[in-house]
Amino acid sequence: MTHNPVFIGIVGASGAGKSTLCKKLKRISNQYEHIKLDNYFKHPRTFPRKYGYANWEKPSNIKFDVLLKHVKALARGKIIHTKSFPKKGDKPKPITLKPKKYILVEGFILLAHKAIRDFLDKRIYLDMPTKFMIKRRALRFGKSRSIDYDTRIAIPEYLKIGLKQKKFADHIIDATRSQNQVVGEVKKIIQQIR
Repeated sequence: MTHNPVFIGIVGASGAGKSTLCKKLKRISNQYEHIKLDNYFKHPRTFPRKYGYANWEKPSNIKFDVLLKHVKALARGKIIHTKSFPKKGDKPKPITLKPKKYILVEGFILLAHKAIRDFLDKRIYLDMPTKFMIKRRALRFGKSRSIDYDTRIAIPEYLKIGLKQKKFADHIIDATRSQNQVVGEVKKIIQQIR
């Protein structure tokens, strides 16, 4: 599919460094826009429950229809005004998405949606063994969060849903390496697109 902007999907397990990668690329050059799948969550009260927890890992929890509408509008050169998904206790913050040369769309289950993955020009999977997930999620969410959720829900759902997305990737990158190595490899891939 041809667009003015190039749409690049960044996918991988929770803690693989998707957001960090996108933020670094955006800081390096103003040619990048960054869309977070996390900002398209439905309200958590609608999520299915598992072992007493709201299960955040399901594709049905994402407003893929709204995301698709937004990326199509960006492809037509439109500016999108939307809001962040609020973290606990916060209010949503306004977000402006601009049709830049490279639009990074990142999310842990991004490629689970056929229309989205077909829309993307390039799909990059950040690969990481599950043992890293617990360590990195602890750094991200803090020690007060429940490791029970990770071991009983996040990791099993990743193995069932997330890992299958690897087959749709154009490039698979080892995300256990340093952030600078991962950023460098992704930059090379993007530079070869156009």
